[in-house]
Amino acid sequence: MRFPTARTHVVIAGGGVAGVELALALHALAGGRVRLTIVAPNADFELRPLRTAEPFAADHVRRHSLAALADEVGAELVADAVERVDPDRRSLLLAGGGTVAYDALVVAVGAQHKVAYSRALTFTGDTSTVSFNGLLADIDEGWTHAVSFVVPPGTTWTLPLYELALMTAREARSMGMDGVRLQIVSPETAPLALFGPEPSAAVAELLATAGIDFRGETYARAGDDGRLVLLPGGEPIDTERIVALPTIAGPWIAGLPADRCGFIPIDDELRVTGVEDVYAAGDGTTFPVKQGGIACQQADAIAEHLAAAAGAPIAPKPFRPVLRGRLLTGTGAQYLEHPIHGGDGAGAPPELRLWSVPRKIDGRYLSPWLAAQEGRRRHDPVRTGDVEVAVEIDARAAGRAAMRLEPYSPLPTR
Repeated sequence: MRFPTARTHVVIAGGGVAGVELALALHALAGGRVRLTIVAPNADFELRPLRTAEPFAADHVRRHSLAALADEVGAELVADAVERVDPDRRSLLLAGGGTVAYDALVVAVGAQHKVAYSRALTFTGDTSTVSFNGLLADIDEGWTHAVSFVVPPGTTWTLPLYELALMTAREARSMGMDGVRLQIVSPETAPLALFGPEPSAAVAELLATAGIDFRGETYARAGDDGRLVLLPGGEPIDTERIVALPTIAGPWIAGLPADRCGFIPIDDELRVTGVEDVYAAGDGTTFPVKQGGIACQQADAIAEHLAAAAGAPIAPKPFRPVLRGRLLTGTGAQYLEHPIHGGDGAGAPPELRLWSVPRKIDGRYLSPWLAAQEGRRRHDPVRTGDVEVAVEIDARAAGRAAMRLEPYSPLPTR
């Protein structure tokens, strides 16, 4: 692909992690060779992964103006949502009735959160933070003695639920409530199995130390009365309160292809299948792992392709995802890293070494931008106990079913 010599008009649909990373990357790589337009209904970029820390007063969601970002990268900001894509006319129809033409389009609109269980506290941040504060108060006052943290089927990024469980355990101990029973119920074979055996074993040790039981290879299904039963087996869940992550559905954008759950299909170069000069990144795509750091890496790969096509002197590198996670435990954070692109052969042996990432999302351009916005250096000092574990796994296995949680497979029968 090669664009004409005139400035290439790149439209970024979405103001989340992937959209911001892409805007920063294109500005750095292509400069004046591209004209940028950002289409987003939200006024601010939010660092949403920090929401798990809010009920415990450990941190808070940071918000940064998209208008200020647009000024910084020389982009036009259109405050609207995408209603439809017209690939033939190379244009977007907006919810407000306007249209935006493009030479190249990157769809980074994210996914939709859905409540999996009506009788559970579904943690998405926002108002659910207040509800979780109520749960902590019930534990403190002795009204709640058993809490189950449940991973719904199809959820491939489970780390936030582990954070909630670990920090709840710490909070209960600090309140002197040592008799509270906590458990994680998950289809995963082992705790945070997506990171591979070494990190999973480390997380299992954290859970054991905190007194949190792990029940793996278990699916939770709501019965006719809304109560949860566990499969296989079909027994009712033994708990007083349930905390669950949301499930997600694709964005269902008219004019673009979608799988049966609304996610946008992409190829190995992150192009939308069968649509010319349209790319997609982030949670709204069919890539099985929905995580901010992966979205940043997708955005970087797209930016390199677009910058090269616009005439920038760079050689685009293929998308080779490395899964990084910062696990908040309430007693310091654990840092995990797992290359999920794999490679030929068995790869390098597992390795344990120090690693430091100051934020919940590590983006090549996003992290230093956030650091500059908040007046901090990109890398905080490495603290004792912060580790990186890298374990190579086969690329095909990772793509087929991350941690054996096939996102769209049916629940097992009894």
